[in-house]
Amino acid sequence: MSALDELRRAVARRRNAGDEHALDEWGGVDLAGLGWLLGRRLARGALLRARLGDAAGRVFCERGVRVFHPRHVCAGRDLNLEADVEIMGLSRRGIVFGDRVTVRCGAMISPTGIFGGELGEGLRMGDNSNIGPYAIIGCSGFISIGARVLMGPHVCLIAENHDFDDAGRPIKDQGVRRAPITIEDDVWLGAGAIVVAGVTVGRGSVVAAGAVVTEDVPPGSVVAGVPARLVRSRADGPAAPGDGGSAASSAGR
Repeated sequence: MSALDELRRAVARRRNAGDEHALDEWGGVDLAGLGWLLGRRLARGALLRARLGDAAGRVFCERGVRVFHPRHVCAGRDLNLEADVEIMGLSRRGIVFGDRVTVRCGAMISPTGIFGGELGEGLRMGDNSNIGPYAIIGCSGFISIGARVLMGPHVCLIAENHDFDDAGRPIKDQGVRRAPITIEDDVWLGAGAIVVAGVTVGRGSVVAAGAVVTEDVPPGSVVAGVPARLVRSRADGPAAPGDGGSAASSAGR
């Protein structure tokens, strides 16, 4: 094995211990570019890490990241914040990231209004999970995201609903009701999926692109549609070509 191959494997293992061949097709110039990118993010992340409530390891941070009330944010190892991420830390239970969590570009985590108001509950994320590009995590009600959760772009998790029962009053004046959202381990939320307050998405489930989840999803399910309905159970095996069970193929990443 050449020195370059050894470097590829070493970097790949640091990225993901279970896939040491992930960078086998990268050339030397490509690896150098990756090193420059990671070094730049690490330098920015070191400044942010010093302001966090707790951080167990390195923080990688791109340009345009804004973290308000960072002492309420705790991170595991290798937190990666991409460009233009916005995080409001101020909340009753804080914002807690597990190991190797990535928050993709333009995502927003918002438990509490920037300019005041009642404190929201906060967010907890498990190891090896990601928040997708331009996602909105409205964690005024508590949101728990498990380990190894995949999330596509423009996903919305909103843990509160506006009251609107009194037709004689403006909706804005009637307040909100908060309820927790739970996304269990090994879930895939497709592009543009919406999960509303009070819902649990069970372990190993797939939510198709554009689905609106208004009820609990049993573990190992594939759901799609508005409102989301059960398409099939993953325990039944792969969907036959052309049937409705192939919703996972449209889930987006």
